[in-house]
Amino acid sequence: MGAQETCLLAAELAEEYGELAMSVAGRAIANFVAEGLDERAVVWRALHAVLGDIAANRLDPQSPTSLH
Repeated sequence: MGAQETCLLAAELAEEYGELAMSVAGRAIANFVAEGLDERAVVWRALHAVLGDIAANRLDPQSPTSLH
């Protein structure tokens, strides 16, 4: 999944579920780490970070995006 797709997914989740989306992402990270599934946790960490940026108005998910 690319940066733009991640942002669009996060935007949809944020719009539909609000703060619950960040909570679910945080739980997913913890569960995957506990199960030793670090690669899956990385994806959820990225989604969690983008959700946080959207919530703080640091990111407009409709604008072209690149992750560094």
